[in-house]
Amino acid sequence: MKHPIVQTLLAGGTSTILHILLFLLLIFSFDMPTDIRQFGQPEVEIVQATVVDEDLVLEEMARLQEAEEKKRAAEEERQQKLDEQLEKTQDELARKEQEFLDMQERAKLDAEKLKQEAELEQQRLKELEQQRIEQEEARKQAELERQQAEQAKQKAEAERKAAEEAKQRAEAERLAAEKAREEAVAKRKAEEEARRKAEEEAKRKAEEEAKRKAEEEAKRKAEEEAKRKAAEAEAKRKAAEAEAKRKAEAERLAAEKSRAEAEQALQRQLDAEAEQRKQKRIAGVLDTYGLQIQQRITRYWTKPANAEAGLLVTLEVKLIPGGDIRSVRVIKSSGSEIFDRSAENAVYKAAPMPMPSDPDAAQKIISEGIEIYFKPE
Repeated sequence: MKHPIVQTLLAGGTSTILHILLFLLLIFSFDMPTDIRQFGQPEVEIVQATVVDEDLVLEEMARLQEAEEKKRAAEEERQQKLDEQLEKTQDELARKEQEFLDMQERAKLDAEKLKQEAELEQQRLKELEQQRIEQEEARKQAELERQQAEQAKQKAEAERKAAEEAKQRAEAERLAAEKAREEAVAKRKAEEEARRKAEEEAKRKAEEEAKRKAEEEAKRKAEEEAKRKAAEAEAKRKAAEAEAKRKAEAERLAAEKSRAEAEQALQRQLDAEAEQRKQKRIAGVLDTYGLQIQQRITRYWTKPANAEAGLLVTLEVKLIPGGDIRSVRVIKSSGSEIFDRSAENAVYKAAPMPMPSDPDAAQKIISEGIEIYFKPE
């Protein structure tokens, strides 16, 4: 599809071409702004503080100043590059504008060629215009950022001043505290002096009072000493009398104790001898009873098949009053489980067991049980 301007140029002849040239000149007769706004710097984060050290404040101010100068130098270099680029763009626009005028002059000789080149040049001019718009936007953005950086700088300066004021306040507070401390020291010294004088006066009065009391105490002690000696003589008399009574009572009690201990020792000896005779008697009864029980169990024992000869099993048999079996336990096995079980069965079959006529022996069997060495011949 052909461009409308070119169609008009072809249809209208020389008059139309002149109108087109005038229109194009109006399009490109614009001023290119040259000031480029600086890009903004990031806001400097300020940490609030309540105690300000002068060296730290000066160091921070120097650091901020150095950073500000570096950023300003970098921004100026960037601004210069943008200005140079914009100048090149303006030169390029001027050159293209002149080329377009030359092309229009040549269009009189070759209308078709002029139409094609005009379309191409118009497209390039649009691109250059777009580039100029973008550069203008960049310049505006740079200016905005420069203003933001200036605001950040002003904020940092305000915070520096606030820090300086805080430092001055801290110094004033320090001086006030120092003055208060000096006043407190003076007050403390005055109080200590007053206390020292009061202590000296109290000490003098105490010494006088102590002297008076010492004199009274000496008199009182003399009177008490006389009374004490009289009381001491009476006490010695009573003590001698009491000591004589105590010794007599102690000798009586010692004799009584010795007699009682001798009687107790004799009784213990008699009890031990009686217990020994009792245990010996019970042991004799149990030995005889054990043989009787072993013989009774043997009568009720059934020899297991293939049982070896000479086997011996030790059993613990516990009875209840009347001779019935309470429990049977293998204490030492014969080595043959079948033989051991046959001996246990024989014990149960032999029940009830006859009880010894001796009540002590019978009670011992019921309470402790009896060991049976079962070895049938």
